[in-house]
Amino acid sequence: MENYILEATKYSPYIELDSELGILKITGNSYPENALELYQPLFMKIDEFFADEKKKLYIALQIDYLNTSSSKMLIDLFFKLSSYFDQGHEISADWRYPEDDEDYREQCQMFFEDVNFPFKLIGIAY
Repeated sequence: MENYILEATKYSPYIELDSELGILKITGNSYPENALELYQPLFMKIDEFFADEKKKLYIALQIDYLNTSSSKMLIDLFFKLSSYFDQGHEISADWRYPEDDEDYREQCQMFFEDVNFPFKLIGIAY
């Protein structure tokens, strides 16, 4: 499987799925005009990544801003990943957020409320 890379724009995050290392990175802002169009190819690549055998996937997130439709796509992504975790794949996530922004930390925490895989919220200095 080829790696999947979507370069960042003013409105969309950098997304990289490294299939050899088992790392998914999403960084930057996410407020595209059509979030489904942006995230749908990633969903397909994730299905392809997990198709053949048991895999490990580490998710590294550092998203500065999300609009409502991007939030929905991330919830859908985490639901999909929870399903793969339940099938025996090893999945974990870290979400880096501004350490002095407690509201944003709580918002990040909400994304993980219904997931089964382990995650950490990591406060960093901006």
